[in-house]
Order: sequence, then C-alpha cells, then structure tokens
Amino acid sequence: MSKASLNTGRVNQKAKTRTKILTAAKELMQLEKVITLEDVAKKAKISRATIYRYYAKIDSLITEASLDIHHKSPEELLDDVMEMAFEDRILYLQKHYTLLAQKHELAFRRYLSTVLLESITSKKKLRGARRVTSLHHVLEPFANDLDRDTFKKLVSTSSILMGIESLIVCKDVCNLSSEETHDTLQWAIKMMLKGISPPRAQSNR
Repeated sequence: MSKASLNTGRVNQKAKTRTKILTAAKELMQLEKVITLEDVAKKAKISRATIYRYYAKIDSLITEASLDIHHKSPEELLDDVMEMAFEDRILYLQKHYTLLAQKHELAFRRYLSTVLLESITSKKKLRGARRVTSLHHVLEPFANDLDRDTFKKLVSTSSILMGIESLIVCKDVCNLSSEETHDTLQWAIKMMLKGISPPRAQSNR
C-alpha cells in the first residue's frame, strides 16, 4: 500500500467517526430537547474522550449538524464523478461546495463565526474537513499517479479554492458577484492543474 493510500485510509476513518457523531446529533436534535456532548457520545456509541477530540462544545456540534443536512457524503460524490476524468472530478467538487456555500451562505457564515470564536480558546481541531475527505475519496484511484507530496498539496490547494472561505474572500474582499466568484475559482483550479500531469490521470477509469 502506498503512503498516499495509507494517509487516505486514516482520513476516511476519521471522517467515519465524525459522521457517526453528526448522525447521532441530528437524531437527538429531532427530539427537540437540550442535549449534551455526553448524550451524543452515548447515542453514537463512542467514548466521551473520543467526542471531545472532535468537538469542544455542544454549540459547534449543533451548528455543524444543522449544516450537515445539506451536504452530500463522500460516497455520494464518488458516485457522481465515477465516469469523470481526474481534472473534472476536482472541478465538480469545487462547483458543488461553492454552490452549496452560496445557497446556504448565512448558515455557513454563522458556523464559521462560531468556530472562529471557539478557536481563540481551544487548541483542538474544530473543523470537519469535508472537502479534504471528499477530495481524498474521489481522487484515490489516481493517488499512485502522483508522489505523496504533490497529492497532498493538490488536495490542500483545491480545498482552499472551494467552499465558504474562498466565497467570502471573493465577495467581501474582491467584491465579485456570485457568477464572477464561480468563474474566478474555476479559473484558479484550471491554472493549478496545468502544472500537474500524472501519466494516467487524463482519462476515465
């Protein structure tokens, strides 16, 4: 097994644990009663220590669980891109996450505000990293076509160029419209991909 594939496996395992936590939280939220991190841990059948590694406060978990309703899982995204080439898979995910952020912009801004406020006092990793997990998932068939460092930088840079953070920069800092935001971010991805030429990544599998 390559180092890239091993790293992908670790990322996927962490994603599965976070998904269990979010699923449990959403089920408890439907009961319309006050819940705690301990309640969610019990529902998800994980230890208190485990849930505290993912969430320091119940508020951030509830906010993320509310947003999670609108997200496609990495498995669903893989189904969407199964017949696509390497570059098209990345562009598809970029469009998906950017349009999702545009459609639910207020909710995403509130979530980001909650996380940023919590990050002042917490040293824990507070974000779910859906983009990173999904990119690893859909690009795994091509992982051996790239060296480990290039693959890692590709996933990281692609994540930067999609989602709510890039949307905020485009709209608030650059004063771009929604259409200009999409065009600019897609252009950036395409320019980056011009510098990457994995031997078998140009065709479908």
